[in-house]
Amino acid sequence: MIRHAATPPARVTWHVAASPAGKLLIGATDQGAICRVAFMRTQSARDVVAAWAAEWPRTVFTQGTKAVDWTRAPILLTGTAFQYRVWRAMTKIPAGRTASYGAIARAINQPNAARAVGMACGANPVPYFVPCHRVVAAGGKIGGFSSGLDIKVRLLKAEGVALSA
Repeated sequence: MIRHAATPPARVTWHVAASPAGKLLIGATDQGAICRVAFMRTQSARDVVAAWAAEWPRTVFTQGTKAVDWTRAPILLTGTAFQYRVWRAMTKIPAGRTASYGAIARAINQPNAARAVGMACGANPVPYFVPCHRVVAAGGKIGGFSSGLDIKVRLLKAEGVALSA
């Protein structure tokens, strides 16, 4: 289940979990909805949480203590109405498949908004769960990814996507 919110939640508990591309830092609301995700590269969990706190200064972040089945957790997306439409469209791309920025723009009835779709992908607060890694540039080129192209490639390969050299 995916929901949209105009403003960030008041409280977020953060947890570390595994993914096919390495450790994830997952932020969840008091109701257990995933609302923030970051791939942990070289920074510590506390550094990532500090960056989140700078973006959402009215949100209190605390470390979680209980194990959670993230595969079944609902998702709460905070962003504009346009971003939400893009993010919802991305959830319809099945694992092992990709779609272009232009295809997403057409899917949301904004055929001239491919660049804006790219910006919405970059602003996705829950990469991996809302699969912006499945969105590629025209002609199948890899495009960009907010968490780094190496992570995008690992995620796509883990899903069985054949990438051209």
